[in-house]
Amino acid sequence: MATNPKELIPRELLKVIAVWSLIPSYLVGGGVIGYGLDRFFHVFPYLTSAGLLIALMLAVRDMLRLRDEF
Repeated sequence: MATNPKELIPRELLKVIAVWSLIPSYLVGGGVIGYGLDRFFHVFPYLTSAGLLIALMLAVRDMLRLRDEF
């Protein structure tokens, strides 16, 4: 008996995972990009901080968007 792969994990659990995985993934991406720019321009804490703040704002914005879609 073959089951549909979409039915193996409840849809609500997938929604929760999608929403709460935004913050860490955005922060890692913003931090890495900011750190790389800091190393390139030799202005260490400034662009990393800006990258993290922008990433946090984008993560919250996308969480609110996803919340409204579900």
